[in-house]
Amino acid sequence: MIKTSLFADQEREAKLIKLGDVLRVMEQHVDFAALADEVERAVPRPSRDRSRRPPFPTELVVRVLLIQQLFNLSDERMDSSCSTA
Repeated sequence: MIKTSLFADQEREAKLIKLGDVLRVMEQHVDFAALADEVERAVPRPSRDRSRRPPFPTELVVRVLLIQQLFNLSDERMDSSCSTA
């Protein structure tokens, strides 16, 4: 039987902070909202069509692309990482 802690979220957070969470460091140095606005201005995305799945938010796409570049990850690797989370 797997033991679960009532404080598992806090313990995980503390462990990530101790290890140096790369995503937290990126958040301190990159203004993703401003970057997403610039991307939207440069390359407007099509409006949502009711017959299709809605597009991912631009800020999320920018974050994923940056992580891919920093860690040299393929689209397939990012997809498998995201689906297990």
